[in-house]
Amino acid sequence: MNARQKLKQLLRDPQIVQIPSVFDGLSARLAQAAGFQAVSVTGNGIAASLLGKPDIGLVTLTESAQVAHNIAGAVDIPAIFDADTGYGSALNVTRAVAEFENAGVAAIKLEDQVTPKRCGVLDIPIPVVSEREYLGKIEAALWARQDPDFQIIARTDAASTLGVEAAAQRAKRAIDAGADAVLVVGVREPDDIATLLSIVDGAPVLTLVEEKGPLSTKHVSEIGDLGFSAAIYPGVIRYSMVAAAQRALKVLREEGQSTSIRPLMATPDEWNHLMAIDSYFEIEERFVRGSGQAELPVS
Repeated sequence: MNARQKLKQLLRDPQIVQIPSVFDGLSARLAQAAGFQAVSVTGNGIAASLLGKPDIGLVTLTESAQVAHNIAGAVDIPAIFDADTGYGSALNVTRAVAEFENAGVAAIKLEDQVTPKRCGVLDIPIPVVSEREYLGKIEAALWARQDPDFQIIARTDAASTLGVEAAAQRAKRAIDAGADAVLVVGVREPDDIATLLSIVDGAPVLTLVEEKGPLSTKHVSEIGDLGFSAAIYPGVIRYSMVAAAQRALKVLREEGQSTSIRPLMATPDEWNHLMAIDSYFEIEERFVRGSGQAELPVS
């Protein structure tokens, strides 16, 4: 079973799957080493790690496809990539699907925001395009994919401006159009969750578990009991990495050395193990038979 088939199975399994969000090969390897069965790639994290910029649609398709390729090559578990709005119209969506399929990820999330887009978990209204335009993008993505196991996840941010019921209806129509699963951002309260799941019935429904709000304190099994197929945790890795790095750099600057924080660091051996460096040494020993120097002609 390949990674795409594995994700397809996970999203349809009765037991909820817990999925941390990553943004590069390192964070993906950390998630895999921790035992997670899949990862989601956060556009917010990519914008920050590549550009040091906020998630407002500045990252291009070419840059995103390279990140997707790097992550898919770094791990064996399936990766769900955040394809934002498809980088333009439905025409651009067709190219985006081809790029991400070729990159090797298992799925994309395709959202309905207007341009310029916003990070969906901001506490501000998130404008969305018309349902007609959005469904055109979903249909274009389905038309463009070559591998039927490549999953198209319809994401809508409509709840903050149009209301939960309208967002749920939009998600349901995306499923009716052929989307494999849905993610409705901003649905957090129990009554709203019940409304969503009653409308989108019988299809995998994913949710974002932010570091705030009603879902943030629930065990993943409780989130599964609500009816969700997958719980994506968009902030755990990036927020933790930033906080740890800030503390370490503060100590290094103020104390002039890293001795006092060294017990909190990974060791060089742990780092090399995570990078699987021994496997490359084995390849080197088996195949490398020189250092690239030109062979001198026989006189």
